[in-house]
Amino acid sequence: MEEMRQEMHAPQRHRTLLDYSRILIKRRWLILLVFFATVAYTAFKTFTETPMYTATVQILIERQTPHYIDQPGASSQYDYSGEEFYQTHYKLLESPALAKIVADKLNLKSNPSYAPIFRNLPPNADDAMKQQAEEDLIGAIAGGVQVNPVRQSSLVNVSFSNPDPKFAATVVNTLARSYIEQSLDLRFAASQEAAAWLKGKLIEGRKKLEESEAKLNQYKREHNIVALDDKESITEQKLEQLNKDLIAAQTHRMEAETRFKEVSRGQPISQVLNNPLILALKGQEAKLIAEHSELSRKFGADHPRMISWTNELATTRAKISAEMGQVVQAIKNEYYMAKAQEENLKGALEKQKAETQDLGDRNIEYRVLLRDVETNRALYENMLKSLKTTTATENTPATNIRIVYPATVPTAPVSPRKSRNLMLAAVMGLVLGVGLAMVMESLDTTLKTPEEVEGWLEIPNLALIPHMEFTSGNPVKEEFPELIVHHGTQPLASESYRGLRTTILFSTPGQAPRILLVTSSLPLEGKSLTSANLATAMAKAEPNVLLVDADLRRPSLHKIFHLPAEPGLSNFLVGELDDLPVVETIVPNLFVVTAGKIPPHPSELLGSERMREFLDLAKSRFGRIILDSPPLMSVTDAAILSTQAEGVVLIIKAESVPRKAAMDARDQLLEVNATLLGVVFNNIPTQSNGYFYNSYYRYHSYYTGKDDGPDPRHRRPPQPGVLGWAKNKLDHFKQKI
Repeated sequence: MEEMRQEMHAPQRHRTLLDYSRILIKRRWLILLVFFATVAYTAFKTFTETPMYTATVQILIERQTPHYIDQPGASSQYDYSGEEFYQTHYKLLESPALAKIVADKLNLKSNPSYAPIFRNLPPNADDAMKQQAEEDLIGAIAGGVQVNPVRQSSLVNVSFSNPDPKFAATVVNTLARSYIEQSLDLRFAASQEAAAWLKGKLIEGRKKLEESEAKLNQYKREHNIVALDDKESITEQKLEQLNKDLIAAQTHRMEAETRFKEVSRGQPISQVLNNPLILALKGQEAKLIAEHSELSRKFGADHPRMISWTNELATTRAKISAEMGQVVQAIKNEYYMAKAQEENLKGALEKQKAETQDLGDRNIEYRVLLRDVETNRALYENMLKSLKTTTATENTPATNIRIVYPATVPTAPVSPRKSRNLMLAAVMGLVLGVGLAMVMESLDTTLKTPEEVEGWLEIPNLALIPHMEFTSGNPVKEEFPELIVHHGTQPLASESYRGLRTTILFSTPGQAPRILLVTSSLPLEGKSLTSANLATAMAKAEPNVLLVDADLRRPSLHKIFHLPAEPGLSNFLVGELDDLPVVETIVPNLFVVTAGKIPPHPSELLGSERMREFLDLAKSRFGRIILDSPPLMSVTDAAILSTQAEGVVLIIKAESVPRKAAMDARDQLLEVNATLLGVVFNNIPTQSNGYFYNSYYRYHSYYTGKDDGPDPRHRRPPQPGVLGWAKNKLDHFKQKI
């Protein structure tokens, strides 16, 4: 119970092909309506539409890259061999500019097809209105042009559509020729512009060349430059030689300086010691000193020979001193000369460096001027060559566009395609019809099949009651047409009510519920009819069955059994009667208590102690009591009575009750702890959406031999096998249609 109180969600069940076939059969008239409406509208539009003829001209667009200035290593700014090249041509073919050329050539302003554009202009139309009319004409021409490139080729099909086939061919051929002429004009104009630009640049280039040559000559005159390369070579040789001489002079000066310093300190040096004259004088001095020993022993100091010796020794030593002074002075003089030579070479070297640097600066300036001259000369010669080439191209008209196959007058219209349009309309109408049927079905939230009832409500189906038509030729049956179980007029429905009786008797373990409450979620679901026939079915199987009309608001059982409305249940509940107001019916063992007078507050009476007394008295006299109550969603009467009943049967009318209403009714019964036995799925259609019921109906009629249709003895039993199954399905479909 607790699980059933929880909020219900949509059952996880996918639709099968059989479910879709039921939907299509049910919504067949909507599908047919949409189908025929779509086909009819398409046929009307197709057969009333003006035929259009399309003429096509095929042109060849070759890849060609225009070069106006021939520069080595330079590339074109645009890639004319790529996809952009062809897309540009396609857009130019569809451009309003080309359409205007065609309109002017063919004088389309006076053409009957386009003359109304200008004829509708007011007499005082201004320039803006006239311009707009011309734009409308150009737009009409450009709008009729179609460009279709041929895949994997340079061919292009250009088409034009118009109701007049000759006019269509004339326009598209004129358009192709005009495009070729436009291409030539553009190329010629581009050549002229390039030539004019080159002429101006050529004059500028010549002027620059002359100016650069004049600057170069002026510079050479100012600096006396004849052959700058030879002068550079001589200067470099002088600088190198001076550098070598300076190094040698520095070395000599260092050697002389060393000797000078030794002599200045009085130290003996090799130049003095190894001097031949000094060595000879030294030898002579040594000889005189040796003679002095001998003479001093022989002679006295005053002896002439001693005086001569002394004078000779003094003379020799004076010579030695004089010679040594000369050598020292020579060394000093050599040092001073070496130092002076070094200074002179340094000065000469610095001067040569300055001269070399000045020559390098002049060389740089010279080469800059020379390079300007060479560059200007090359540009001038290149522009002169390009001007000659461009002038030759300008005088030679050529284009990369040619007509391969001119347009011919079409013999058959391209639109409307009647057969194709009708076929598409049929397919579209069928798709729209089926789609609309599926949408309508998805928007329909009513319970339509027993599977949906069990899936959404999670309570069992007690019985399936088909739709019934109350017609008969028997006067008695016409008087009581609703009592089909009693009369047996509709065997299938009668058998369904008997099945409901059996299901209820075996619905609970042990003893079957004696007090049954029959209710519904909404009005007009057939609860009173179900109550009457269920009571009739039980009365045929057991004695003393009481049917009570507990609907004290809109009672109907007295109408079904043709009984007086009073006295009834309300009379007993208000205390007007002490005994049960039971009335016998035409059905044996079936007794009815009508509703009686309609009270102002029925729910209070049904929930009173007096109602319990009524049920106790009824249980003491009758074996089965069936209460027909009001709908659950309208008033609380049914919920009050459900607490006093031993079992509740909920009536659900097929294709009429929304799922939300049925679920709310179920929840209302569960909230008061009523014993909900199950659902009776009532008034099931057998012609639109009752395929599941038709299957049951066919087998029921086969086994029972009862049918509302032809004599069952003339029916054939279902044939076995695939062929039999297909034949049975076809027969069933024919019955549906």
